[in-house]
Amino acid sequence: MAMLLDDDSCYRAMRARDRRFDGRFFVGVASTRIYCRAACAARTPRRENCQFYATVAAAEAAGYRACLRCRPKLPSFGSPDALANGRRGKLSVRRFKSSQGPAFELDYRPPYDWKSMLEFLAARAVGGIEEIDNRAYRRTVGLRCDGREHSGWLEVSQAEKKSALRVVMSPSLAETAPEILDRVTRLMDVSANPVEIAAGLGRLAKSNPGLRVPGAFDGFEIGVRAILGQQVTVAAARTVASRFASAFGMQIRSPFASLNTVFPAPEKIAQLTVDHIARLGVLAARSRSIIALAGATVDGTVQLGPGADVTTELKKLRALPGIGEWTAQYIAMRALDWPDAFPHTDFGVMKALGETNPGRVLKTAEPWRPWRAYAVMHLWRSLHA
Repeated sequence: MAMLLDDDSCYRAMRARDRRFDGRFFVGVASTRIYCRAACAARTPRRENCQFYATVAAAEAAGYRACLRCRPKLPSFGSPDALANGRRGKLSVRRFKSSQGPAFELDYRPPYDWKSMLEFLAARAVGGIEEIDNRAYRRTVGLRCDGREHSGWLEVSQAEKKSALRVVMSPSLAETAPEILDRVTRLMDVSANPVEIAAGLGRLAKSNPGLRVPGAFDGFEIGVRAILGQQVTVAAARTVASRFASAFGMQIRSPFASLNTVFPAPEKIAQLTVDHIARLGVLAARSRSIIALAGATVDGTVQLGPGADVTTELKKLRALPGIGEWTAQYIAMRALDWPDAFPHTDFGVMKALGETNPGRVLKTAEPWRPWRAYAVMHLWRSLHA
């Protein structure tokens, strides 16, 4: 298996103790002859003592022994110690009282630019599914847990005088709370270490080190929205995504007038014809892409979630009809939870850099690894400064 990152990028990722790199690489420490996970909580070794490996087998073949603290031989998050290390970026989770339903607080490492997060999500909010005001993000939820279908709503806001996000969900989602919190953590980029990321981006992040990368509450949903957003404005993509959700989504009731639809599941979309989708104003080619993505999601060919092998999934995505490099990288950036995703052909990225050559854009971004997804957010934001 080839390494996704060069050694210097791996070291920067290791210093951040970011759970998103768990299983992406392993580090062998020459001074101890022990190898660890990327997010091991042990003291960070000196750079000259580190060697990086793509697999456990490669580290052991080089003569290293497994760390007893982070247990790298176990599957990602497969043990209490591994979970504690991998979720270090989440910090703690606390319950608090709410009359609306189960409620929790998710700690984050400051700074956190909550205003920019809400603005990004608001500009892309899908009608019926998402609602954003200057205080909170709300959305509908539909998921399967332990063989049962659950639907409802959730709200995310910033806690007062705390470095934490407050998550309130409908009582109907109580049994799914751990899954909901994990999805909110990814959507709101709670695990990020902004100090390390800003240091890696240098001058690009100096004015706003708290800028986060919005993730995905549902990978398939983001995949569909990425296809619908090909070569159109953000506003146009939002309009057609709202039509798509209204046409094929499931209707639900909530205490919020504008939240009444659950985004359609891939199983339903995979059964549609091109004409079903095209009548919404979607090009036939994009309709075929959406149906192909749905089918690949249903049969497991494509894994649109965290922990998937990024190189493999990018290759699978590019093999689907109508999915090119921009779409694949955008999906990796948001749905695959990959901090180094970089849609280098994006018009906004090239405009912000004053470049027209995608190759030179990639070269310019090389020093930002493994945080290029964050660089994208700063570049997009610079266009509106």
